[in-house]
Amino acid sequence: MTWTDDPHTTQTITWRTDITVMSGSVQYADIVDSANFAAKEIEIKEDSSVNFKTNIGTWNIHTITIKGLKPCKTYCYRVGYDNNWSDKSTFNTESSEIKSFRFLIFGDSQSGSVMDANYTAFATTIHNAYKANPTSKFFINMGDLVEVGGDYKHWNSWFDATKDIINKIPIMPVVGNHETYTITGEEGNPVNFIRQFNLPRQNVPDEYKGQIYSYDYGNVHFAVWDSQIEEEKPNDSTLRKELDWLQRDLKTTDKMWKVMLFHKTPYYNKITRSNDVLKNLLQPIIDSSHVDLVINGHDHVISWTFPIKDDKFMEKPSQGAIYYIAGRSGNKRYDDLESKVWNANFYIPFDEPNYVVAEANGTQFKLTAYKQDMTPIDTLIIDKLTDKVFPVKVPAKFNNTRLVIYGNILADTVKPINKDNAWYIPAQAFVDYLHGKSSKNDKIIKISIEKSSGEFTIMHYLQNMKTDMISAEEIRVKLGFKCVFDKSMNMLLLSKDRKT
Repeated sequence: MTWTDDPHTTQTITWRTDITVMSGSVQYADIVDSANFAAKEIEIKEDSSVNFKTNIGTWNIHTITIKGLKPCKTYCYRVGYDNNWSDKSTFNTESSEIKSFRFLIFGDSQSGSVMDANYTAFATTIHNAYKANPTSKFFINMGDLVEVGGDYKHWNSWFDATKDIINKIPIMPVVGNHETYTITGEEGNPVNFIRQFNLPRQNVPDEYKGQIYSYDYGNVHFAVWDSQIEEEKPNDSTLRKELDWLQRDLKTTDKMWKVMLFHKTPYYNKITRSNDVLKNLLQPIIDSSHVDLVINGHDHVISWTFPIKDDKFMEKPSQGAIYYIAGRSGNKRYDDLESKVWNANFYIPFDEPNYVVAEANGTQFKLTAYKQDMTPIDTLIIDKLTDKVFPVKVPAKFNNTRLVIYGNILADTVKPINKDNAWYIPAQAFVDYLHGKSSKNDKIIKISIEKSSGEFTIMHYLQNMKTDMISAEEIRVKLGFKCVFDKSMNMLLLSKDRKT
């Protein structure tokens, strides 16, 4: 189940059959009539089906949106045709006077192996999460649902893992980079994702229908964006359409809470992963639209930032957005993760997968992370009434300017220097941290880092304790590293957008 329209009065149901079944029906009735279902059900017939060809077979995909339902009701339903019907299941419509609600968030659920479509870890995670939170209204998967989006063996296993949940509460998924991968290892559009998940398409550019969308539940507006710029390679015009849609969507909502969801995170935790292009595209829209919370996946870590606006740390949640990474719900894990300067909290779910329970309760928004075995990890609360975030406290300004590379704070002894409004940094510390190579003579140091190289003039008159200093501007020009000074924290930040 998904929603393509108002959760108060509609429910979208999608199912798969073999190619001989050209059409189908949904039968549904109020739950109070479930004992006498055959006499009370209403039947909606589907007029057409979508032929769905995959690498392991061809099926038909059927979708029906039930309309005219009553708010705050439980319905039972089944799908099928003639005398062939699924088991009955249930769904709930949204209450017209909802004051609080709960939903589930799952980080990347992929198997971790291209050749092994094993989703038993995710099956345990999602079933434990639902068992502990049976009143959840829906669930969100933050992208990388499967390891190989073009290999249907992985989708079959993923759907098996969600059995008895995905037919009871809707899924509102986010597309990830692995949804764009083909069985030959190439990158493209997330074809199987788009065909299988029927999502809101109102006011969405044609090029992004099924990939970006928004919906409301309670007092929360959810805006879902496709961050796979690198894999899908949109042209400037198409990308502009996606950004314009996002800005219009966020500006026009009147909901108390604005939550944005996309897969790749601007505030990463991999040691040398960055996503500056994405941050530069989205942050002006996030800031100007007063987004409260940005939820991401991709890094397989549980972390969240201080409130951030214009890449600066803020004291109050009303002043900036908090960026939250939801961890991992499947097999795949990373061991090259680090807490960054922007992290108010950081936890690696290395021993077992995790899930996140989200609760919107009036002026409070609460996120609690749990291990797969339902052991609590931590809790984040954003409170609009007090304009505070618990347990977040913005760090104090550094007394001495600190050098920060890819969000990692280098030792206090590695001191950048500002002279005549230009920045200079210790050459060898920069090289060593990034595992580069260098050679030098009295005047020149040659540096090779991350497939880039250049020759740099050693600034002898800036030498401090015989440290060779080089120009940050030269580093930008010759190696592609952006250099930004954060006055509020007294930090010099270096980063370079990398393949992620």
